[in-house]
Amino acid sequence: MKVFYTYGSDEKYPFYGGWVEVEADNMKQAHALYRAAYPDREPGILNCADYYTEEQFNRTDMPEVGNRGAFCHRKIWIEGDK
Repeated sequence: MKVFYTYGSDEKYPFYGGWVEVEADNMKQAHALYRAAYPDREPGILNCADYYTEEQFNRTDMPEVGNRGAFCHRKIWIEGDK
């Protein structure tokens, strides 16, 4: 599955706008991969504005127009899967 972690305007986010795409076997694994790259600022709270499954993400206009003027910053997947 693919999960898209999006960003807003908070200067403490890793990026301004846009998203990071994580490919994993399930949501729990996707969150673990994301957290390994971008640790929680507060325990238990992902360091992003929101996250979407691929189906949810594709129902938005972000794939076409971006998020706050930015697009995909990075893709993360399980080492050895690609």
